[in-house]
Amino acid sequence: MKGKKGILYAVLLLLGIVLFCIGGFIIKGEELKSVSGAFIGIGAGLFGMSMAQIITLIIADKNPSYKRKMDIETKDERNIFIGNKAKAKAFDVMGVVLGILMLIYALINVDLWITLLLVGAYLLVYGVYIVYLNKYTKEM
Repeated sequence: MKGKKGILYAVLLLLGIVLFCIGGFIIKGEELKSVSGAFIGIGAGLFGMSMAQIITLIIADKNPSYKRKMDIETKDERNIFIGNKAKAKAFDVMGVVLGILMLIYALINVDLWITLLLVGAYLLVYGVYIVYLNKYTKEM
């Protein structure tokens, strides 16, 4: 494991451990329970992601043929097209799911700020979609 990526993932791994420990052992009290949970979640996520990337880098360093294969697969136009098509389908499903979730939140009288936060996220996602749709239309 060499290079800038290895150092970055090692730092993120340590940061994940620190955040996990802060959330689990340092932050106490009922009023800070959600903050503690967020620290634990972010720390565990960083730890898991960093550990997976470090293991991948170690395997790639020990096995050059595996590294070549992975480089080809990540840069292959067919795989990129398949990934983009899957993201497009997921976006279509997300629009429907978020719409249904907004309706459910409104019907069960969830706090208004939660519903508005969901509506804001929904509008942000579709705003980004419109911006990129306009950008790509002009490019092609």
